[in-house]
Amino acid sequence: PVGINYIGMQCQLAGCINDSHTFVDILTGEFCYDVADIRQLRDDNAQGRPTRKNITTALKWLVNGSSDGDHLFFHYSGHGSQQSDTDGDEMDGQDDTLVPVDYQQAGMLSDDELRSILVTSLPKGVRLTVILDCCHSGTALDLPYKINAGLDSLVEVKKKLPHQTKPPSSGDVVMLSGCRDTQTSADAGVGLAGNTQASGAMTTAFKVTVAKHKTISFHDMITGVRNFLKTQGFKQEPQLSSEHCLNLGDCFLPEWAPLQVAPPKPLRPPTRKALTIGINYYVLPQGQGQLSGCINDSDTMIGALKEVFNFQDSQIMRLRDDRHDMMPTRANVLASFRWLTEGAQPGDDMFLHYSGHGGQQKDTNGDEDTGQDDTLIPCDFQSAGQIIDDDLYSHLVQNLPKGCRLWVMLDCCHSGTALDLPFKAQLSDDGRSVKCAKAPRKSGAPPSEADVIMISGCQDTQTSADVQAGSMGAAKAAGAMTTAFRHCVNPSISCEDLLVGMRSFLKQNRYEQVPQMSSEQFMQMDSSFVNYAGKKGGSAAPATASSAPLSPSMPANGRLGGQASPHQYGATNDHVTTRISTLQQQIAELRKNRPGQMSNQDYPMHQPMAGSRGVWHSAAGQPGFASPHYASYSPQNSPMGHQRFH
Repeated sequence: PVGINYIGMQCQLAGCINDSHTFVDILTGEFCYDVADIRQLRDDNAQGRPTRKNITTALKWLVNGSSDGDHLFFHYSGHGSQQSDTDGDEMDGQDDTLVPVDYQQAGMLSDDELRSILVTSLPKGVRLTVILDCCHSGTALDLPYKINAGLDSLVEVKKKLPHQTKPPSSGDVVMLSGCRDTQTSADAGVGLAGNTQASGAMTTAFKVTVAKHKTISFHDMITGVRNFLKTQGFKQEPQLSSEHCLNLGDCFLPEWAPLQVAPPKPLRPPTRKALTIGINYYVLPQGQGQLSGCINDSDTMIGALKEVFNFQDSQIMRLRDDRHDMMPTRANVLASFRWLTEGAQPGDDMFLHYSGHGGQQKDTNGDEDTGQDDTLIPCDFQSAGQIIDDDLYSHLVQNLPKGCRLWVMLDCCHSGTALDLPFKAQLSDDGRSVKCAKAPRKSGAPPSEADVIMISGCQDTQTSADVQAGSMGAAKAAGAMTTAFRHCVNPSISCEDLLVGMRSFLKQNRYEQVPQMSSEQFMQMDSSFVNYAGKKGGSAAPATASSAPLSPSMPANGRLGGQASPHQYGATNDHVTTRISTLQQQIAELRKNRPGQMSNQDYPMHQPMAGSRGVWHSAAGQPGFASPHYASYSPQNSPMGHQRFH
């Protein structure tokens, strides 16, 4: 801890030395540090004055010899300032600085120097926590990730542009600073939060917040500190920044992180299952709701599953409405969902891709702010109904155990929040920031601890477009979102780069739809999408796992097929013959046990216009779903106290 009151100087402060004492008490009392492991500099102590040289020496002592498992703390309370940037790495042309007690003779400590001493050579596995209670401190370590948590549960994660980013450190560095670069941090008088002496507002806010519960998360820490200062009338906005992308749900203090109970040992080897659904709505007349690219999207996704995600033929199930034995009826879709996720165990990987119409209908349980449930549209929707987002969550996510992983890709209209996942990411136009809105959970059930991540084709208020053959490089008709995904995805691409790439690809091709990314846990935007792990040490990269038998519990009124023709899967004729024989046996057994079967009849109805994947709104007061309202889309239609500053 470093506390500088600048005793006897014109810029004298009152609470910084007290802040330093407070932090020593926190370290020894709350965090169980040994006094022998703490060095304190303060300007009322002639033997430990915070001169520029002494601060530099102490910082080097702090990090030298650190190794995996160490947790290092640096707390500074004093003046912060700015000086001209000399190496061009600052957007505002100013380096943030700490102000030693002898700054008039020796100069200030710039953010470049602080990073060089504290961050650059930090070994992997070492955690450095920095608390800066001073002015102009928002980016004082030049860390690439800055987290700004609003009071409305909106979290913005901003990443520096590549040319402004320093070579990364292997260590984990987290900084909580007193204010933005453009703001000042205040001294607080006696009485704030029971203080009997002057103190820094930021240090007091940290003490109060961490005292409430030591296991506080990164998200709750930054929101707690900001809430405290706001309610006390301070205008400064503390900032949270890091060297690597944080999981904001993780514990701020690793020593106090709840013991992570390992997932139960699975009773079988891990399995991998993938389900892809493509519905062109051949039961509808052309130009009145029929689509052209959804089955092709399913073909495209099978290629990506095999080439990028390393799924095997035998692990992929398919529903498509040009095959009587693979019809995507409502019953068959729900049965396929059960096959995909029921009985999931730690280590399992699951993947769902849907291409078809998406819609909305009146929310009946009051969990939607808009009053509308997002829906998927099966091929028999007029007689069997739509599949609402509540059902999607309960079938796909709710019962997944910790340690398994589910990817969901929805290429349809109104799909932005179609799984009701609580964390939603939206990228800025320049790709520098991600705003993650943490929505209240809509289900009374506890959240799943699985890693679930979804990319949807558009916002809830938008439509997803079909692409005609020859457009966007597509040889056949296809969905714009699926085409963008296949164009951008590769085994190493991060979630952030994938979302940026897809949005850029669609925008360049004059599509207005904006793909969305959401998750069940705080999103790790720097994690590989293909090897996604929501937490450090989470799910491993996809590896060869045992094949999942394609034998879901099938309804009596529909049939499911798990294998397509050889030219679609690259399978041999013998393999296909074996698969068909197996499926015929399964169907015969089901017919014996569950007589009755739905016919694939045509459904006369009002139809949507071609080109848009379903703008379906059920009218109020009519049973089931009423005549929908439709809209077409085509790319041609869119192109207080003393301030701590010097």
